[in-house]
Amino acid sequence: MVESADNRLVGRVFDESDYTTWSAIAIATAVKAGRVRPRELVAHFIQRLEQVNPLVNAVIAWSADAIYEQAEALEARLAGKNLAAMPLAGVPVLVKDNIWVEGWEVTQGSQLLLGVVAPKDALVVARLRASGAIILGLTNCPEFACRSITTNSVYGTTRNPWALTHTPGGSSGGSASAVAAGLAPLALGTDAGGSIRRPAAHTGIIGMMPAAGTVPFSDSFPELPLVMNSMGIFARTLADTRLALETMRGLPVDLDGPITNPAEGSGRGAGPLRIGYCQNLGMIGGLEPDVENAVRTALNRLLAQGSVVMTETAPDWMSNYSESGIAVLEQTGLALLFGEDHLDNPGLIDADVAKQIDSGLNASGLDVARALVLRESLTSQFNSAFQNFDLLVTPTTPCTAWPLSEDWPRQIAGRSASPRDHARFTWFVNQVGAAACSMPCGFDAEGLPIGLQVIAPAHAEADLLALAEMLEADYALHLPATGA
Repeated sequence: MVESADNRLVGRVFDESDYTTWSAIAIATAVKAGRVRPRELVAHFIQRLEQVNPLVNAVIAWSADAIYEQAEALEARLAGKNLAAMPLAGVPVLVKDNIWVEGWEVTQGSQLLLGVVAPKDALVVARLRASGAIILGLTNCPEFACRSITTNSVYGTTRNPWALTHTPGGSSGGSASAVAAGLAPLALGTDAGGSIRRPAAHTGIIGMMPAAGTVPFSDSFPELPLVMNSMGIFARTLADTRLALETMRGLPVDLDGPITNPAEGSGRGAGPLRIGYCQNLGMIGGLEPDVENAVRTALNRLLAQGSVVMTETAPDWMSNYSESGIAVLEQTGLALLFGEDHLDNPGLIDADVAKQIDSGLNASGLDVARALVLRESLTSQFNSAFQNFDLLVTPTTPCTAWPLSEDWPRQIAGRSASPRDHARFTWFVNQVGAAACSMPCGFDAEGLPIGLQVIAPAHAEADLLALAEMLEADYALHLPATGA
């Protein structure tokens, strides 16, 4: 990519001589075959980090020495010929700054955690290393991963590679921006209300959030209690997404054999996938016309192929729920983990996060009980809806990325928007224990990416990925000559 006059990073196309344009699978295949040496490979990514990361501020901690050390250790492992144990041999991976990487200062974007060094690798990081992956560094996130933009007082603001004046979203915006900018083919993220899917939509890449618990959070920071958080992956291809998820789950992978689904099938039987398309989920709020048109166009092309059957739906049940009714679960979790520090260090925590902690400190047990009952009711009605279709499809976000000068888009489709209106298609998916993936499906009039969200009930990720693959194959045919 190069910075152009309109302040965008554009022009990323496959280049056989530039490994930063390769897929994860292409890298692993070449490294295992001996066609590319790990040290030669990582030199390209180090150069990329040096040249591009200052423009986007996506990677906030990395070390060329540490990267080369991993490459040399991998070369020694490759000499041992146990190639089947290394499905991600040589693949550079970035890790969100709320997941432990042994020996690294991991701050969650907070002044409170400066100087905290991870005593071990999180289990998922250990699995990636065992698979041959090379950990490049840590990616930026808002404090405690609790905002929808990626900025903090420790590392500053992350920018969107498609428009450097715009946000990539949050809270996994550093990981999304990095993959979109070609700093790594894979990056880890976390998602408790859309923190993987929305940044993926805003940066034109794939963001996969498996159902809560599919990928363990073991050996890292304590999770917020009662919050349905998931660990997932950013990638540029579905094949890379599948491979990464299998590895993160601890499943055996063989690149010489078929790449299996990272979850059980739904058992729905043969026939076209039944899609329920929800333009707005029955909720009040604006939807940018460019977003609606891009999603509909993508689905209409699939309908024309006969691969799916679609029913338009606007579920009445969603009109009975709001994110604010369940927000107390996250607020009390923040209060439990950081409330004492917040009271002892007034003004040190981000004002928006501090407000959430204050709400949690003032919440009652009855407030928590009401939220849990609300979530149970939402889950029941969500699961009932799947009697009529296999997958639910929505826009990932009702708008594209917004300027860095705004904490949230103040207007969506000409209508005044609240701070969480841009997240109204994603938050409920976590609460009902479902899985979801954001797929790129087009661009708005300003050339900013648009995402389409595919949602599946727990244990039906196979159907989700099947539809995502159809969308990927079709979308690749309609990409502009200069894409991300």
